[in-house]
Amino acid sequence: MKILLVNPPDDLDAMLGAGANLITPFEPLGLLYIAAVVRDAGYDVQVIDAWVERLSIEEFKKQLKESNPDIVGFTVLTANGGIVYEVGKWLKEEMPETVVALGNLHASIYDEYYLKNGCCDFVVHGEGEFGFLEAVRLIEKGGRDFGSISSISFLRDGEYVPNKEKGVINDLSELPLPARDLVKQELYNIPSISNLPYSGKKTSIGKHMFTQRGCPYRCSFCTVHHNRKQRSNEVVRAVDEMETLVKKYGCDYIFIMDSLFIANKKRVHAICEEIQERKLDFRWGCEAHVRCVDEDLVKAMEAAGCHDMAFGIESGVDRLLKGVTKTTNIELVEKAVRIVTKNSKIKVSGLFILGLPGETYDDSLQTIRFAKSLPLDMAQFSILTPYPGSEIFEDLKEKGEIDTGIRPDGTLDTATWLRYSAYISYTDLDPIWVTPGLTPEKLKKLQKKAVREFYFRPKQIINQIRRVRFGQIPTILNTAFKSAF
Repeated sequence: MKILLVNPPDDLDAMLGAGANLITPFEPLGLLYIAAVVRDAGYDVQVIDAWVERLSIEEFKKQLKESNPDIVGFTVLTANGGIVYEVGKWLKEEMPETVVALGNLHASIYDEYYLKNGCCDFVVHGEGEFGFLEAVRLIEKGGRDFGSISSISFLRDGEYVPNKEKGVINDLSELPLPARDLVKQELYNIPSISNLPYSGKKTSIGKHMFTQRGCPYRCSFCTVHHNRKQRSNEVVRAVDEMETLVKKYGCDYIFIMDSLFIANKKRVHAICEEIQERKLDFRWGCEAHVRCVDEDLVKAMEAAGCHDMAFGIESGVDRLLKGVTKTTNIELVEKAVRIVTKNSKIKVSGLFILGLPGETYDDSLQTIRFAKSLPLDMAQFSILTPYPGSEIFEDLKEKGEIDTGIRPDGTLDTATWLRYSAYISYTDLDPIWVTPGLTPEKLKKLQKKAVREFYFRPKQIINQIRRVRFGQIPTILNTAFKSAF
């Protein structure tokens, strides 16, 4: 059997406008983990990353036809959900013998509508490596009823079977390393224009990886809460993967994608020691939490090559942080950021959200002032987006206050999903939802004001100029202008 796994093209240009220039191209690791598991089980697997190859819809369809797989699996996010909806229907009409599977969070939320509208044959929920493999084995035997697989929803005689138990892999050592060799490595280098603090040299190679899965916190705007149980790879296994990325793929920089990498300080210290013992020469970054930082940890991380860390600060107003169950406050944020900057040269990024529930115009201004008061190297200012799967989305959906794209006749208006963007001020679109204390116009202006006031300061201008390569100046100026004005 021939299996094709696909990272589809998406609507990022429509959703982000010039902001799409800031997106760093990383490998589709979710697909590559699945590919590795299925390949290890003896199946022929191919991967197409249509997004990084910038394939048009017609080019994408052509590759699907030429590949002619027995099974094709799509990873589905809000940004590509509309394209998968259309391509899935086309695929079932043009190649009816090909079994079509969807996975990832957006497909999981909208599974009934994808299935009933003829876009796919089944949807995999949660961590899909072993659930998908079970489905492949069943299909190989001629089966099409997936009722025995608890993490797969499907149609039985036209009726929706909602098997939506989230697949969870408790022992991550069961997973092989992601099959990175199945994608074109040269397409994943770090651009100097990106949302990462690390820009490196022209020939720099950047990778990303996970050392654990899950997050114990429950921020109501986040979708990671679907998997709160945090599970970690062993220290040696995590550093083995780092060594592979450095020595086999020649990477200079690794971004650790864990939702909460530094939660277990003892484990982070052990990883740092292992990196140093192996004399691995690379830089790395991670997302951090203000409750988990101390001087010893910061010094150990810097000694092991840590270049940057990002804190989800969200707001400069304690009332708003409490409202989204953030479990932090302004005092903790200030303390954590200053611990890092006083004890290391690690670059610190702050991630902020404008338009939280109950936020007023003055609250937004306070968040902007707070961002400027902190010794941050970079800041991102998102507009609150109630992404499908978040608690805020479910609450607003129940109250009928958000356009989900679901229409009364059971079809999907996928154009609605273009408004699910945290950087919508780069476009002519309006946010999908705005807290009653603000308006779409005010919120978009606030996002531009935040970028303008944070980055158009002498120190920040100098810092950003250092990242610029001559040939990219026109793109940088265009992006900067559209982000700030």
